[in-house]
Amino acid sequence: MEFFYGALIPADLSLTTTVLLIGASFLTAGITTAVGIGGGLAMLAIMANIMPVAAIVPVHGVTQAANNASRAFLLRKDLVVTIFIWFSVGGLLGTLVASQVVVSLPLSVLQTIMGVFILYSVWAPKLKNFSSGKGSLFFGGVIASSASMFIGASGPITAAFLPRSELTRQQLVSTHAAIMVLQHGFKILALGILGFIYTPWIGLLIAMLVSGFFGALAGRAILWRIPEEKFKTVFNIVLTLLALRMLYQALA
Repeated sequence: MEFFYGALIPADLSLTTTVLLIGASFLTAGITTAVGIGGGLAMLAIMANIMPVAAIVPVHGVTQAANNASRAFLLRKDLVVTIFIWFSVGGLLGTLVASQVVVSLPLSVLQTIMGVFILYSVWAPKLKNFSSGKGSLFFGGVIASSASMFIGASGPITAAFLPRSELTRQQLVSTHAAIMVLQHGFKILALGILGFIYTPWIGLLIAMLVSGFFGALAGRAILWRIPEEKFKTVFNIVLTLLALRMLYQALA
């Protein structure tokens, strides 16, 4: 039993905190699969209150990469490959240049810019050829991946660049999830190179990945029961609330 506890629970966490994180992984994975977005920020908020600061972004990145991989796998037939490729190429470039381009901006300024952009993308009149053009997708990948290195949860920013009106709810969730897998993957690799040691967290991460997969299964069942128009309305409302939360954090 002591070996089990030692393998599952990192030295910096209690048993209660560990169980809470495993449960949160299930819940937030289900939320994102059902609604399309929001689970990553919810998980980040939970982690920020119960985990050591240095471990939050790396551990969050691993769990979100795995949870998004579960969604992408379960909805793999709905992946829009063209969007995924162009966004991912931009994402790689964004990760490479993030430290040179974005690191000089205060976090509050970055949050304000992103929050305003998300609100504009949801509620302002759509620009012709903005959402679906390859150049726009590439640019979106650069911006979202750069922000991911500093904000942590860049799901709302990624979603704002996707052509939501042109995709079914399954295509939107599947493509968004696949893009986020690579975004978090780039971040995990970069943080590892910068010196974060993942080994003490492996047991907890495996447990969170398993619970996140079952959460994604539960969320998929809900997703298929939501009417198309209602899903897009809920998606835009959640996106708006997340943007407002980002602006509130910037002001606070």
